[in-house]
Amino acid sequence: MPEFHVADLSDLTESQPKGVDAGGTPVVLVRQADAVHALAGNCPHRGVPMEKGTVVGDRIICGIHRAAFALSSGKLLSPPACENLARYDVRVDGDAVHVTVDEDTESHPLPAMTKGGSEERLFVILGNGAAGWRAAETLRREGFEGKITVVTDETERPLDRTEFSKSYLGSSDEPEAPFLRDADLASEYGIEIATFTATALDPKTNTLHGGAGESLTYDSLFIATGSDAATLNIPGKDLAGIHTLRTLEDAEALRADLQVFLKDGEAKVAIIGAGFIGLEAAASLSGQKNVSVTVVAMEDKPMLKLFGESFADRLMKEHEDAGVTFRTRAKTVGFSGEGRLSAVEIDGGSAVAADLVIVAVGARPRTNWLPFERDADGGISVNADLSVPGYDNIFVGGDIARVPTKWGHVRIEHWRFAQELGELAARNMLGAGANYDGTPFFWTAQQIEGSYFYTGHADSFDRIEGAPEGGQFASRYIKDGKVTAVLQHGIDDEVTALERGMAGQGPVPA
Repeated sequence: MPEFHVADLSDLTESQPKGVDAGGTPVVLVRQADAVHALAGNCPHRGVPMEKGTVVGDRIICGIHRAAFALSSGKLLSPPACENLARYDVRVDGDAVHVTVDEDTESHPLPAMTKGGSEERLFVILGNGAAGWRAAETLRREGFEGKITVVTDETERPLDRTEFSKSYLGSSDEPEAPFLRDADLASEYGIEIATFTATALDPKTNTLHGGAGESLTYDSLFIATGSDAATLNIPGKDLAGIHTLRTLEDAEALRADLQVFLKDGEAKVAIIGAGFIGLEAAASLSGQKNVSVTVVAMEDKPMLKLFGESFADRLMKEHEDAGVTFRTRAKTVGFSGEGRLSAVEIDGGSAVAADLVIVAVGARPRTNWLPFERDADGGISVNADLSVPGYDNIFVGGDIARVPTKWGHVRIEHWRFAQELGELAARNMLGAGANYDGTPFFWTAQQIEGSYFYTGHADSFDRIEGAPEGGQFASRYIKDGKVTAVLQHGIDDEVTALERGMAGQGPVPA
């Protein structure tokens, strides 16, 4: 196997990642004392160079989306990545650092997983999204050799749903569906996919029922049904041209509708709602030729309550600079048109002309058929181990779960948190009895001035330290003298370290 002189030991700073090239293979080096670790140079999640990451103890953390890997092995330690980093042999000769790279070595190998065995227990996972699929793979990673059945009423392969409002919608070419896994992975690892809509659950007999007579009797059940896009029950809601953006079918229909107008000239798009999905969609569409975008929102400024006035001003300005028009303090009361949408009707204001509409006014947990007590917002409050109160073999995670954390009982509808809950549920299905000890984190890619990152959780705050200005900033949200959350733009090692400090502890002293 070829060996390459990639760096000098004297040029490597302690615990500071350094990207090098080993015969055309990107590699990241990390020196710790006289030892040097060499791992695949790019994060498997989005290809971010790992030299932009932060080393904390025995792990290296991606500087953008916070996937963590063991320095000694490259083993995946936390999402959103789904694969390991390859580890390469290192030889230090005097001051010279040599790395051996086998060209047949996969840069991002799957974590080691059992393929099932003779154990008769059946674990059922309801939902094939971020939480459900993560649970299925984690069971195999943890050595579970029993039967696993994933029940889904969507695509059989897991999707990266976050891409629908970003690259999938914004692509001028015909994009591929953002599947996370190859079609044959489930069968390779003994994960059965059952495609039906679950309609009833009998916890006394451990039986899940489907609408067409299907039934499964489980030993343990993980429910991660996710949410449906909220809609508007107003006049004209059934006109052609009105879309939501939650499923692959939604995304495909929206793109197809948009292309019809672009073939003939231009498209006028109205987006109802100025939350994450609405603004990401606005950013994606505003970059396309011959597309005009108007965001209609009831608030004074986008995300004002969540992030504060200064950041709301920044968001609004960057979108306006990109050509997005805002109609704020505007309540949508109807859609008009003859068979097809032509305008959005505003209470007490002029109508917004539109060829198509994206309704982005939130989501509703898919829980109304479950036989458990539900919170006012449709979520289900669970025990610290994610089990449903009164049922120690039924676990709930993802968007629908309200979970005890160091930030209180919270229901968080974000991709990485759902993956974390999927892993936690899987381990607890196997008897780990563990609680959530991570730090909530999400990112939103506005695709205008780049991504924003949010660490922690703040339902409210007393003050904000650090103005959201320039190409790099960190705004800290303070409540009762503690930092409960940080909003970040650009890479900041201190914020990554803060995230590690919050893990298992929660808000830290300001």
